[in-house]
Amino acid sequence: MGATAVIEIDTELDKDSQAVFERALEMNKDLKGKEEDNIYRGINNYAQYYEKKDTAAGNAASGMVRKGPIRAPAHLRATVRWDYQPDICKDYKETGFCGFGDSCKFLHDRSDYKHGWQLEREMDRGTYDDEDVTKYEISDDEDDLPFKCFICRNSFTNPIITKCKHYFCEKCALDHYRKSKRCFVCNQQTMGVFNPAKELIGKISKSKEEDDNTDT
Repeated sequence: MGATAVIEIDTELDKDSQAVFERALEMNKDLKGKEEDNIYRGINNYAQYYEKKDTAAGNAASGMVRKGPIRAPAHLRATVRWDYQPDICKDYKETGFCGFGDSCKFLHDRSDYKHGWQLEREMDRGTYDDEDVTKYEISDDEDDLPFKCFICRNSFTNPIITKCKHYFCEKCALDHYRKSKRCFVCNQQTMGVFNPAKELIGKISKSKEEDDNTDT
């Protein structure tokens, strides 16, 4: 077992429909042109007097043109992503903006929770109870400005604002404008008008200054 391991959760390869079809095909090739010997060889091995032709679905020998179940590929691996918060609006959580606004049926929540390994690391370091109370305080400067671009889902780089009051990175907005003249969020005509988001730029610069002061 290793890099060449296969999934063995289906019918054995020598008993599935593909194996039965291949055995019948081989037996018909051996009996082609011979006289009838009146030997019963099973329900799947009757003599066939016509040959199936290759089609766009596959060649006749592969069994892809026959009826019945097709053998599943064994080299594929399924990946599963569990969503432990199906009631949280992913757009609002990742970007700080939701196109549905207050009518969104999902919860607009930006809070984050620590994983188990993070809690264990804090326990080992002895910093589990050292909570900074000030990080939960809401300042007067808090507003509805998003904190990430809605296109690239990353922090803003040279943020701009459209006529419909939506914020994007300058590069993201220009790249999208080459594909469509409409806004990425609300689908309104932007007319190519992208103004610098002064409020958002000021908020970003202010937060950077606060981070620098805390680091020093």
